[in-house]
Amino acid sequence: MMKEFAANFAVAFSFFFCIFFINSILLLVQRILLKNIDFMTMLEMVALSMPQFLIYTFPFASLAASSMVLGDLGSSNELLAMRSSGIASSYVYRPLIFASILLSFVTFFFADAVLPWSSVVYEERLTELMQEMPTFEIESNTVNTVGNIVLSNGESVGNEIHDIVLLSSDESGQNRTVLSDRGVLNLIDSYNYIYSLELDNPTILISESDDIESYGLSKADRATFFLDFSEQIPSLTSSAPVNLSSRDLIEGIQSRSEGERNDMRMWHERGEDSKLLLSDAIKAANRGEGNRSSIESRAIEASDVIASRGDSAPRNFYSQYYKAELTKKFVLSAACFCLTLITLPLSMFRVKHGKLTGFAISLLIAVAYWYMLFGVQLEIFNISSSPYLLIALPDIVILVIALALIMRFRKAR
Repeated sequence: MMKEFAANFAVAFSFFFCIFFINSILLLVQRILLKNIDFMTMLEMVALSMPQFLIYTFPFASLAASSMVLGDLGSSNELLAMRSSGIASSYVYRPLIFASILLSFVTFFFADAVLPWSSVVYEERLTELMQEMPTFEIESNTVNTVGNIVLSNGESVGNEIHDIVLLSSDESGQNRTVLSDRGVLNLIDSYNYIYSLELDNPTILISESDDIESYGLSKADRATFFLDFSEQIPSLTSSAPVNLSSRDLIEGIQSRSEGERNDMRMWHERGEDSKLLLSDAIKAANRGEGNRSSIESRAIEASDVIASRGDSAPRNFYSQYYKAELTKKFVLSAACFCLTLITLPLSMFRVKHGKLTGFAISLLIAVAYWYMLFGVQLEIFNISSSPYLLIALPDIVILVIALALIMRFRKAR
């Protein structure tokens, strides 16, 4: 049983790996600034980025492998024959459950140890590459496109380039065209990837995208342009909470807990102050104290306090983010077990093409689980309470459905 599960797991793992590889890694390769690095270095950078999506590959692969194994057993009535021979169903289920628990620990190891490590190494390696190639790998007679910047050049010697045509645009719709016979390109900020391009005798044309008749033309003896490529560097791995270890996330949560409590205390105090102001205004009106304008001013002041306070309790963005990412590490790890558990009733059905049917069912469950996980992550900033339970909801739903199906089929027997 374990041998068959391992074989199906390898197939399913390769399938989901390719899906995430195409969606994530090829995008990184396409957008990566260092287009002329050697193949082995590119392979190294891709390998360091893999843990980002391997934590999703393990749960879905365990789901598909279990579905394929049980679907095959159900199609051939092997499980029914085993029960007829006095062999309990747990004999089949036990290896699958054991494998899913083992994969849960493997997933958590990748999420909590490998991913933070690879993220740090990736950033360090990328910085080293940028420092090693300060000329941005400009070759003779080439066109380089990075984001909204297009640089065409003729002959290139080191960081000196000739026959330059520089095209760029910004968010406001302003286009800039720069022509120059000679220029020198230097990396001036290796952390933010900002280059300086010093030009001799440049001609600069500035125009608007929505108005071709509006333009400005200028010339100069020398000019320096700064090329900012910081936004074009792939952010697949970074020091964001998603790439931190559970220990770092817990420390981040604790460091923000005091500020979160202070915000909540101030929110409640403003609520009490607004109630007191409104109560004083009502009492003064009932007793006939003061003139009408003073009473109205008190009521307006109370209303302003209520409006500025808001109806919902304040939320600390990073506190919610850190809590959600901490919970997600455990949720994705436990998903290996929960998703395997929901496939157990599949062996009770006799279906044609058991493995293929099992794999198709696993895809439907994987898509449903993905959308649930994606949906709850979008809601964490819309709630004032801790997001622990909300992030765990996909696993809870899968587990409840799995246990309900298992209990139903046990009673049916």
